[in-house]
Amino acid sequence: MMMLGSRCRIVVAALGRSYTSSPRIEAALEELGDHHEVVQRSPPLFSANKLNPNGVFTNSELRLSDIDVMGFDYDYTLAPYTRRLEHTIFDMIIDRLVALRHYPSALKSLRYDPTHLSRGVHYDMNKGIFLKVDAYHRISTETVYDLSRKIEGAELDRLYPGRRMFFGRSGNHVKQNVDIFELPQLAAWAAVLAYLDTTSGDVHPTIVFEDINKITYDIHVGGMLHGHIMDNIGDYLEPNPRLETMLKMMRDTGKQTFVLTNSPYKFIDVGMSQIIGSHWMDLFDIVICLSKKPHFFNDTKRPFRRVSSNNEPTFGQVNQLVKGEVYCEGNVRDLHKFTGWNPCRILYFGDQMLADLAEPVLNQGWHTGAIIRELNEELELLNSAECQHKMFLMNELNFLINDVQQFIPHPTAIRYLGEWCIERKKVRRELLDLHPTKFGSIFRTHLTPTLFYRRLSRFAEIYTSDLTNLANFNTEHHRFTPTRQYLPHEMHCLSQLDICRAKCSWKRTKPWQACAK
Repeated sequence: MMMLGSRCRIVVAALGRSYTSSPRIEAALEELGDHHEVVQRSPPLFSANKLNPNGVFTNSELRLSDIDVMGFDYDYTLAPYTRRLEHTIFDMIIDRLVALRHYPSALKSLRYDPTHLSRGVHYDMNKGIFLKVDAYHRISTETVYDLSRKIEGAELDRLYPGRRMFFGRSGNHVKQNVDIFELPQLAAWAAVLAYLDTTSGDVHPTIVFEDINKITYDIHVGGMLHGHIMDNIGDYLEPNPRLETMLKMMRDTGKQTFVLTNSPYKFIDVGMSQIIGSHWMDLFDIVICLSKKPHFFNDTKRPFRRVSSNNEPTFGQVNQLVKGEVYCEGNVRDLHKFTGWNPCRILYFGDQMLADLAEPVLNQGWHTGAIIRELNEELELLNSAECQHKMFLMNELNFLINDVQQFIPHPTAIRYLGEWCIERKKVRRELLDLHPTKFGSIFRTHLTPTLFYRRLSRFAEIYTSDLTNLANFNTEHHRFTPTRQYLPHEMHCLSQLDICRAKCSWKRTKPWQACAK
């Protein structure tokens, strides 16, 4: 006898085993069963309308005619580094752990695995656990890992009661990875923990994390990483004439442009010269480096400093921002004051939601756009026939599970509910396995958005996989308009047509049965 799902057992316990039947109920259950059979026998479905990998996607309506100024972060926005950079950072961390912190030299045999982690994953520094959290702070139960071991069931309940992430109670030891630069750092932490746990069995995750965190900070701030990239710029950045074309399009329509980055000028000069050429500064009205975002947006006392021809900050007072000059530090209030820019007509692009986008959109009135590198892989997967068919099966099973519950405690309804819940769990696992990392999509859990996407939808009005995708649109007049997303309470009264299409008009069984056969 097939075991019933936990949800089914709860329903049965609540309603008891008594039930009433009628020809109407029997016919409805038979119709549901027939539809399930048709769905199971239907050939793989594939949509000819593919998602555009070069598209720009909209969370909130944005009219480019309302934009006078467009600004850009540098790292992973203007400068889309190759994946080789992550391998380099990982190797630097391991080498310095061995050389400076006296970790076992055998660690040098470790290699960076880009499929181990993904952006948006949370990590618990005290427990050495990685997990994915949805928009409602619920832990995605199929994506919780202690090193390489999956955690589930009673152990998960013991570690995280209620299977929710209470950030106020967890203090500072649970954090979310929102930065691509952090991926190799966390990968090194996981790899070192796994090695030490296997060889010695006596390792505290927080101690190893703090060692790696300090080394990573020195690599970035001390200039080691910047120097290596500049010396090997061709390994990490490729010439991109499309970026220059896009910037010229913006300027030709009367828009001003600026760079606002935390990186030093010498570093971005080498990178932008590789991407565009030595004339790259002609494409920007203002260049601001070492801005210390997000403090640039909330520290109104720190003045701008001009950067001299030998790349050193000067000491004189800055009262205006001049095209062709380079500035560092500063604050957003003086930026508005010196330029006369209306904050409500500025559109700023970055890749990091918290450092680049949260403060400008929440407290300064800027419009914002996010560059999400992972979107390319997501769209490629969503366009695949296998993924589309499994999503169709998942949606159909959700419809069936919702519909059949109105007939409980009828024995047939109870049986259907148990079978379909088990079947849905299997399809859910298969969908997760299609992704390149074991954590699945960075944008959603099973049925709900991730906390990463919640922040993306809140802090970015538009998002795309690459900045140059904007060149596909009229930068003077285009209006980015989101599709209407029905709220749960609107579904039945406003979206009957969409529901019927989603159910593939299943009440018309004869055409479907002919197709299935």
